Amino acid sequence: MKSGRDEKLEKLASTVQKMLDGSPAILLGCGGSIPYGLPSMNDLSTEIQTQLNPKYSSDATWQAFLAELESTKNLETSLEKIVLKDEILLDIRWCVWKIVSEKDLSAQNSFLTNNTNPDFSNILNKFIQHTGTTNIITTNYDRIIEYAIDSVDGKCCTGFSDGYILRFKQFQSPSCKRTVNLFKVHGSIDWFKRKAEQTLHSYRFFNAAVLKDLYVPQIVIPGNSKHRETHNDPFRTVIAKADEALRSSCGYLCIGYGFNDEHIQPIIIDENRNKKKPIVIITKDITPKITELFLSNGTENCMVISSNSGNGSLVNYPNGEQATFTENYWRINDFYKLWFE
Repeated sequence: MKSGRDEKLEKLASTVQKMLDGSPAILLGCGGSIPYGLPSMNDLSTEIQTQLNPKYSSDATWQAFLAELESTKNLETSLEKIVLKDEILLDIRWCVWKIVSEKDLSAQNSFLTNNTNPDFSNILNKFIQHTGTTNIITTNYDRIIEYAIDSVDGKCCTGFSDGYILRFKQFQSPSCKRTVNLFKVHGSIDWFKRKAEQTLHSYRFFNAAVLKDLYVPQIVIPGNSKHRETHNDPFRTVIAKADEALRSSCGYLCIGYGFNDEHIQPIIIDENRNKKKPIVIITKDITPKITELFLSNGTENCMVISSNSGNGSLVNYPNGEQATFTENYWRINDFYKLWFE
């Protein structure tokens, strides 16, 4: 007879496997990239102030923004409340692009130096062993997910040409790969629009010192310009395709996603509430939005696995029951073992 511990773990594993049976859509938030040195929203806030304050210290709208930021401690909220000049918004965009690009390159160098891959590669490798298509939606600008796709020989479709860390295959015939549709709803650090022709391009290596006056990064920065920007391509098309993928999915696996984005979560919530599609949320910290949407009133179709105040894992089951574990199942590699091994 199994011990109580074995039964407790078996219940968790079987619940995860049942809820994620089939081919769920995967949502990847900033929590999936921060472990590799990519900046949090607070990190971006600090850098924006440090880099741009010398230039705009005498600007009234900039000072109003800083005051709002000091009050709210929230970059997105502050950018929504204060209408900044287009020049300042463009500088913020370039500032964010520069910070994320540098951290992205550092992460890539770390993978190459240590001969490692993003932890997400293990889960992704299981997906591409089957036929069909994997749909991944991310709000991240960085390319950690692309590196993971490359590491398992996946075919990545973003609307642009694919491939970052390519391997010499000695002219082998193309193998049958599982395609990964990657919907980067807030853009990517390698997407640009050429100002003169308004044409869209993707460049793996962009020399900002030479090309900055000719191009604009296609990343959606937080704030009141966000909704205006997403009405234009590439964002309009990417979001529309992501919506289709979410509606056609059998369920959702959310990794490091705090449910703070109005572009993609309304469909997930609607499909969960009205079509009973299951959601499994893997996150270090439970955000207020996750609590509001899934834990305060309870939902029979959502499981949340989080850190238990730094001591193992806290599991909120779909029926409202809670359980704790000494293992860190909110970490991707530990969750992978729970799900697949």
